[in-house]
Amino acid sequence: MKNHTSFKIGGPADIMVFPQDLQDLENLLHVADEEKVSLFILGKGTNILVKDGGIRGIVVNLQRFDKIMIESEDENGETIVFAEAGVNLSRFLNFAVSHGLAGLEFAAGIPGSVGGAIVMNAGSFDGEIKDAIKQIRMMDLSGNVIEIDREDIRFGYRTARLPKGIILGGSFVLHKDSNKKIKDKMIALIGRRKEKQPIGVPSAGSVFKNPATGFAGALIESVGLKGYRIGDAELSKKHANFIVNKGRAVAKDVISLIEIIKEKVKKEKGVALKLEIKIVGKD
Repeated sequence: MKNHTSFKIGGPADIMVFPQDLQDLENLLHVADEEKVSLFILGKGTNILVKDGGIRGIVVNLQRFDKIMIESEDENGETIVFAEAGVNLSRFLNFAVSHGLAGLEFAAGIPGSVGGAIVMNAGSFDGEIKDAIKQIRMMDLSGNVIEIDREDIRFGYRTARLPKGIILGGSFVLHKDSNKKIKDKMIALIGRRKEKQPIGVPSAGSVFKNPATGFAGALIESVGLKGYRIGDAELSKKHANFIVNKGRAVAKDVISLIEIIKEKVKKEKGVALKLEIKIVGKD
């Protein structure tokens, strides 16, 4: 799994499949149910830590669900765009810019896929997925395709309450604007990311959610852990809420580091930090 995650960490999966269409996905669900095999849905692997024992069962890689299409547009410039779950966010933004469509700039520089972004209600300094989403398309565990309106989804901070199933994609409400204005905003946001975050090194993004007051990174730095290292897992010297893989980090090192952070911040600051990344797999 280290070859399929941004952390470059993780043991082997029993099986990884790459469904090409809805029929493939429906067949896979039926087989998994009949054989009593678990399924793990993988996006781009940008916010997960896979344990060193890897993942049992079937990993479903949705990278072939990669279509983007304009569904409708009105005289006021409001445009509905559908993007499948496997579409890279960066590609989706490039599509929006090329069509002069604003509303996704907040996602500039966020790694990952549309499906993963929906599950996590991905966001940044300037917005979240919930601000742009209109409807989500899913396949339930029986193989039925269902659509869920924005009003029926409970979005929270880096969470979305959804029925059990597989996200197929989402329809987003965008609006016409000048290409220059959209690009300028994206460039500014990416610049802010590069200035404050360790870009270009293996990580899974922010490790902890920001607490109700303050920022997780500032809390971690205030207890003297910035730059702390176990093996090749290091708390970034640039941003204390990022753990980076300096070369050969393994999951147990990252998990040990996470436990030290939680314990020290709780003891010295009285704040119980909650994970933003997902830890999956077997020890």
